[in-house]
Amino acid sequence: MRYKVRELTDMQNSALKEIINIGVGNAATSLSKMIKHQISIDIPELRVEIIEKVPEAAGGADKVVSGVIMHVDGDINGYIMMLLSEDSAATICKAINEEEDTDIHTPMNQSMLEEIGHILAGSYISSLAEFLTLDVKISPPMQTFDMLGAIMDQILIEMSQNVECTLFFDTVFVLEGKQMEGILLTLFDPMGMDKLLGRIDEMT
Repeated sequence: MRYKVRELTDMQNSALKEIINIGVGNAATSLSKMIKHQISIDIPELRVEIIEKVPEAAGGADKVVSGVIMHVDGDINGYIMMLLSEDSAATICKAINEEEDTDIHTPMNQSMLEEIGHILAGSYISSLAEFLTLDVKISPPMQTFDMLGAIMDQILIEMSQNVECTLFFDTVFVLEGKQMEGILLTLFDPMGMDKLLGRIDEMT
């Protein structure tokens, strides 16, 4: 079964938006303490995208992005990714490190981006687990820097093509008065999507 945008009910959409908003609120609190700077995170839009359309929706397959990738397993299997444009990643690193010239490829900055992605994904997954009574965990983060199309191709190879759609969250970070845009993607296998949406339906 393919989960297209029109097949996500208003209740499912509202529940998922509420869960992710609680998760990113917790993530923002944790990140603010970690980096000693006030950071806010907003999710202005949630949608379901067919896998083939993700690169186009995220800015094009040739767009170079900083990606933080984590494997999800348990009651739901798949991957969760935080994607930032090169400029957004550099702006975040510069604001935190207070550097004039920022190289996002240094070990320190890559580690920082990994930690930001891990906290954001972990808070979201924890919210899913709590509200939908799911046993789900995420792996340690892996940082990558590549064209979006290449990253998506590698994830699909890892999942043996066993994924049809993704939950696509537009993500806005505000740090030191600067706004950075990113994307949070969750790619679950069809059984995982069935279980996720089924649990939401049981709540109504």
